[in-house]
Amino acid sequence: MAAVDDATTTTATTTTTTTPAAFPHPLIYGTMESTKADAHLVTAGVCAAVRAGYRALDLAEHYESSKGGHIGAALDQLVAEVPRSELWLTHKIDGMPTGEYAAVKARVDAMLALAHTDYLDLLLIHYPMPRGTDLSGDPAAISTAANFEAFAETIGDAWTNMVKLKEEGLVRHIGVSNFYRQHLDELAKHAAADGPTACFANEIFVDAAHPETSLVEYCQGQGMQVMAYRPTAFCMNLGLLDGVTDALQATAEDRGLGSVQQLVLRTLCLRGVAPITGTRDPGHMASNIEAATSIDRGAGVEGGADAGAEATADLALVEEQAEMVDMMGGCDEYAAAFASMGRPE
Repeated sequence: MAAVDDATTTTATTTTTTTPAAFPHPLIYGTMESTKADAHLVTAGVCAAVRAGYRALDLAEHYESSKGGHIGAALDQLVAEVPRSELWLTHKIDGMPTGEYAAVKARVDAMLALAHTDYLDLLLIHYPMPRGTDLSGDPAAISTAANFEAFAETIGDAWTNMVKLKEEGLVRHIGVSNFYRQHLDELAKHAAADGPTACFANEIFVDAAHPETSLVEYCQGQGMQVMAYRPTAFCMNLGLLDGVTDALQATAEDRGLGSVQQLVLRTLCLRGVAPITGTRDPGHMASNIEAATSIDRGAGVEGGADAGAEATADLALVEEQAEMVDMMGGCDEYAAAFASMGRPE
């Protein structure tokens, strides 16, 4: 989830059934703190991001920045400059919201109060595990058959509660995060492809080496928006691959961009994927926005094949060496664990 190390640095086909509209905002600002002690700094980061041009924020119930009310403090400071109606707030509820609806609603009410808002544009189930799952331990403990069976048994209850939150107006859209095809297949038993029970979005780990092409195309084919967390977090690892960074930098310059990070963001946008980036550096914010707004936002979801082919080609050199990138630590291990959940070893 959406870590704060996605800063941009500057230097010189699957058949689908539904075509989603472009996500309301091309770029999302991630609000996860880098350390617990730094959570208060997110207030200034959010203010700077919105003033730079970001209009979408990504929060989570278990982020210290959310629990400490630091996002709400930022929105208070911004209220005279940018009205709430111009901002898109995505929030993630910790784990599967199972059990009594009243208890789930109380949690969301608390999330709203801390964010100083009376509604959320989008609420996601943060991950397909129970609330409070240890996400700092061994990732392998996640990807077990027993955990997937427990998920399959509880997703119906969890989704029923999500739908009720939408029906009562606390949230305008509902979706998921860290759900892979096996999770979505189970969800489909309880969520219609459209209408009030539909899943609006899936927030997953996507970067240059892990484009998740099949999953992205499947989600988009079901009318879901795809949001990408940590899209540039491991760009530095690419420097360990012989000649790769130089080749990507040349491609970036051919596209009128200044860095590999900008190229990755542009590529995601061309695919119709909304990247989540987190940085407190105003220069990096400006570079991220430049990359995300350098294309026709409709190209990735309307032009489809041509835009997607170009995007895939730009980063193909990295995807070809994904296994090597993983060996050098260039992968989100928890995302990999969720992806492997319940699959045969």
